[in-house]
Amino acid sequence: MAAHERRLEGRVALVTGGAIRLGRAIAESLADAGASVAIHHHASTEEAAALVRALRAAGHQAEAFGADLSDDAALDALLPLVEGHLGPVSVLVNSAGRFDRAAFLQTDDALLDAVWRLNARAPFRLSRAVAQGMVARGAGDILNVLDLGGAFVPWAGYAAYCMSKAALAMLTQVLAVELAPAVRVNAVAPGTVLPPAAMTGPEREALRQRIPMQRFGRPEDVAETVRFLLTGPDYITGQVVAVDGGRLRGGRSP
Repeated sequence: MAAHERRLEGRVALVTGGAIRLGRAIAESLADAGASVAIHHHASTEEAAALVRALRAAGHQAEAFGADLSDDAALDALLPLVEGHLGPVSVLVNSAGRFDRAAFLQTDDALLDAVWRLNARAPFRLSRAVAQGMVARGAGDILNVLDLGGAFVPWAGYAAYCMSKAALAMLTQVLAVELAPAVRVNAVAPGTVLPPAAMTGPEREALRQRIPMQRFGRPEDVAETVRFLLTGPDYITGQVVAVDGGRLRGGRSP
């Protein structure tokens, strides 16, 4: 452990979308740092249960909680359920999201609303609910998972997605100002960590060559950055950290 690192023992971390992909890596990293982890999931019930078993086997405290965050009633019920099992949430990681490709002129209202509700509205409402307790207790952390698209650059064919992530990036900065000094709010913006499954081999190779670090990222790269922002110097707030291998400097295609 680095000299500056603070452990997370005694803290409850709620990770939305925590059963698979980046969310899973983040949940594992926070558990390793000592947090009691609430793993939110929607459809990934089996994956969440398997992760809970693995974390408990490693000596960590973990529980799984299912909820459709695009449904207001389900979202409102999530925090009381988590706190009833594990105690007050002092770390919120908004990782759940959807990534839909659709040209702007073909993006209908149903898709726009679905992307917005999960990627932007749900983090807003859940952060508001969690922050009330954090402010009352005088401490807490909110960490948002963004993307290069929306946070830093526009991507053609992903208008609804980029708009939702741009909103979450601005929410990160607004909350860092409004909730200080009790609550710190930061974000990570991953680059190509898990390339789209539909990409062909040549497409993947062309994308890899545009990344200065000459490799795709690992979920652990993002999880370790999240952990640093939560356990490192407590003077960091309002930041959006790109975890992209230099891709912002080497290429902008999604």
